[in-house]
Amino acid sequence: MNRLSCFLFALAIVFANTVSSATPVVLVEHQGNYQGFFDRPRLGLVVSQLNTSPSLYWPAAKLFKVDVETKLKLEQQRKELLNQLALLKHEFQQDSDSGMAASVEKLEKDISSWELAGNMNLALDPDRVRAKKSLNPLLSAGQYKLVVGARPTELQIEGLVDEQMTPLRNAVSVDSYLDTISILDGGSSSFVYIIPASGKISIAKTGLWNKHHQEVLPGTVLFIPFEQRHLPDVFSHINEQIVELLLHKVVAQ
Repeated sequence: MNRLSCFLFALAIVFANTVSSATPVVLVEHQGNYQGFFDRPRLGLVVSQLNTSPSLYWPAAKLFKVDVETKLKLEQQRKELLNQLALLKHEFQQDSDSGMAASVEKLEKDISSWELAGNMNLALDPDRVRAKKSLNPLLSAGQYKLVVGARPTELQIEGLVDEQMTPLRNAVSVDSYLDTISILDGGSSSFVYIIPASGKISIAKTGLWNKHHQEVLPGTVLFIPFEQRHLPDVFSHINEQIVELLLHKVVAQ
């Protein structure tokens, strides 16, 4: 290799290292704005730098991983779930149960339209994160989306129901919301899934015989599942499969 070739080779290495060092290791998007970090940051640094307004309601905030690999896995999960729902709808059509078939079709349309990303299921309140080391992990390299806005005033609803939103009320039990929404054929009124921003799913008992007082927090998603008795045995876990994917739905605030 002659002297000029050696010089050009060395220059290429320097240029490549410069370009590499100029690329953020972690990139976080919030409401169309991007914050880059050239070393892997701790969660506390990220939320502190993006905590730009006193109106942001952090208890309802969510952080999503939006890298290609994560999204591909979720798309595969969505595809498998939609295949299961298509088979379930076919069974109801075979039984001439048009009401149940229409309920499944509504779910298929909803799930097909969801924006999906990898929910990190992290507590994001800047004060909590700074105060407790276990809540302040080092983020892995990649791209993220932070969803946080003003305190939600409506409860988001998914599943076998006509409505997508209903006004959030203070100090009322979950079953009170069921009186104000239109549950579709096959939808449960005896139990519903509660999915708070923290991602810790719980099941609320809402039937006349098993009713238990359970309130919901701002930022919660309520999922109205199939009543189990309407499901063929082979589809007995379809509710859990839907909720598992619903955890990764990106909901604007």
